[in-house]
Amino acid sequence: MRLITEYGADDPGETIALAIAGAEAAEGLAAALDGEWALYTPQQAAVTASALFAQISAAGAALRKLDTHLDVLAQRGDIVPPDYNGAGEAKRLCTAQSTLGASGQEAAGAVDARACDAAVRTLDSTPYFGTLPANAHETIIAVAGLLGDSAQLLSDCGVQGEADLAGLDQDGCGCRIQLTSGNGAVWDFHRADSTWYLMPEYGDLRRNGVELSMTEARAHPEHLAMLVGQALETAL
Repeated sequence: MRLITEYGADDPGETIALAIAGAEAAEGLAAALDGEWALYTPQQAAVTASALFAQISAAGAALRKLDTHLDVLAQRGDIVPPDYNGAGEAKRLCTAQSTLGASGQEAAGAVDARACDAAVRTLDSTPYFGTLPANAHETIIAVAGLLGDSAQLLSDCGVQGEADLAGLDQDGCGCRIQLTSGNGAVWDFHRADSTWYLMPEYGDLRRNGVELSMTEARAHPEHLAMLVGQALETAL
């Protein structure tokens, strides 16, 4: 967990990992405090209480931010845009968001467990209208289309159909993108060793390669294209 929190979560997998780790830690602590010898001194109780209060505060803030994040998904057109006309899917989603916001405000007190369960079920059943890549091959094809005229897709993979796609692993297919930055430098964007890399043109020792922080093979293309752009700006 500290490996993630030290630098920040880079992708949905790490965000979810933090959420699950926090829940397991809280549940484990509640079980540990059942023991007669769980703590020995008031000072140890003070440390534990301080940590729990910090968890409550952080959990409330996280629930409120999760509510706001659903608005971000709606603005991208990936889910039903929230409206307050009381119609169908939008009403269910807005009710779920209201529960998240209320739970965030009331994190230190009693929270309606039934409302929370209903919110989770609503979110789980909310349709997703975006399109995520099925593998690294589809990811790099989509990213090439987002990077504009400065990007040239160099396809060496030989993927011809679904059968070839099914055999791809986390290291992708061999496709790469050649990029020309604003100052004329040429870069190569590709995937290897389960990581996305932006490397200077072969033989150019004036520039260092960049290993992108987000490593998912099925990354959201817009997210990955943004990271590539940021890496290019930093490297200039």
